[in-house]
Amino acid sequence: MKKKEILTKKPWILISFLFLVCFSLFLWYLNDQKKNVAANDKNDKTDKAIQKEMVFEPEGRITFQSDRDGDADIYIMDPQGKGIIKLTDNNAFDGYPKWSRDGKKISFESNRSGSFQIYIMDSNGKNQKKVTDGRFNNRYPNLSPDGKKVAYQSRRKNGEQIYVMDLETKKESALTNSWYKSGLPNWSSDGKKVAFTANKLFGWGVYIMDRDGSNIRALDTKGGSCRPHWSKDGKRIAYVSQEADKKGDIWLINPDGSEKKRLTTDSVNYDYYPSWSRDGKWIVYANTSHKKKGNWEIRIINVINGQSKQITHHPAQDKFPDWY
Repeated sequence: MKKKEILTKKPWILISFLFLVCFSLFLWYLNDQKKNVAANDKNDKTDKAIQKEMVFEPEGRITFQSDRDGDADIYIMDPQGKGIIKLTDNNAFDGYPKWSRDGKKISFESNRSGSFQIYIMDSNGKNQKKVTDGRFNNRYPNLSPDGKKVAYQSRRKNGEQIYVMDLETKKESALTNSWYKSGLPNWSSDGKKVAFTANKLFGWGVYIMDRDGSNIRALDTKGGSCRPHWSKDGKRIAYVSQEADKKGDIWLINPDGSEKKRLTTDSVNYDYYPSWSRDGKWIVYANTSHKKKGNWEIRIINVINGQSKQITHHPAQDKFPDWY
């Protein structure tokens, strides 16, 4: 019997065949829809997670330098740029504020005595005390994690070098003593290391040394790297580099030199003076369209997703932010 005759005399065979084909297509469609729903649900969860990270709810306090009242003074505000309080008020230059690790003290530089010297005050601006003296300019202070010492940059006969002072005994010692400039010290979270900026043969770079000045090693010497700042857990270092666009961006790197990453990617503005939040999720920094003639404003950036927000809006020069 021919195939055509079978289909003609027994149409149920054809119907059954068509039913199986349609049913198979239906099952394939259902399975495909389940995959799409699962994928969409995953993407939706991812988007919600990203949106959650983008919500600007960092905690803590930020101190900074501003000339909004005519000369450089030190202020404090919350991470949203609100609740601004002036901590210093005189006709001298007060700047470069840095928190102590416990948030109770702020170190800063001032030329109120005639030359630049290191001062320490309570976090509310009270009990301002000068801790260095002499004919040399002592600048850019950073308190050790235990609050017992302060490292700073000083210009002397051998140029710009890094010194450390015991705050109780007032004993001073040099951490660097070389033919090249060194400065802008920043303590590691455990107080065992100091990151700093130095200008050797090939320009500015970021270096790390032991707390006694030994075992100096380069961390990043490309593109005018400078101004390192340790994260509170000691696992990452934020710093400035001109490597990408010759103007200055915030970069991140591990203390061993691995996992180097560019954080700010604006090709127009200058990004300087990074400082970590306590939870390590945010960095505050200063931003301007022109390094020398532009208006410096303060921004915060989420380290996880790179979303940033300007938190000061003033025609004055707002610089040197530090986060506690």
